[in-house]
Amino acid sequence: MMSKMDFLEVNLATHDDIEQICRLYDEFYAYNAKLQPEYCNAAKESGKYPESVIADENADIIVAIENNIIVGFIHVREAKTPPYASVVPHSYAEIIDFIVTASCREKGVGSELMDAAREWGKARSLDYIELFVLTNAKEAYAFYQHYGFDTKSHTMRYAL
Repeated sequence: MMSKMDFLEVNLATHDDIEQICRLYDEFYAYNAKLQPEYCNAAKESGKYPESVIADENADIIVAIENNIIVGFIHVREAKTPPYASVVPHSYAEIIDFIVTASCREKGVGSELMDAAREWGKARSLDYIELFVLTNAKEAYAFYQHYGFDTKSHTMRYAL
């Protein structure tokens, strides 16, 4: 698939991708820590987390690769609404983590990954895609709105 980048390939991650995924997770964690240092740490990813996702039959990491280098990924998993009488039951895709390395943003990588996540959910006959975004991640929020996401609820906190 061609994009604004030289050549971009989008695939499901494998065990061979763990090291590069960890590098991007480190960037992702640092970005979140900068946005909300009171709640997020700039941690180092050991590889255990992406390894567990790759092994999970209800989740995947979809990677974008340019010239044999992973330049972005989207972690998606299947979820279900709680079994309460007051909640309309749905099965849906949940975007857990999504990052494009800083040097590759605004080049179509995020769009390719989002399209792949949509296809992933459709292939599993899921009803919709849901995600959590930090309130001060303005670029991410605008990206999601561009893709038709709209706010259905807010998480609020009161510091004690």
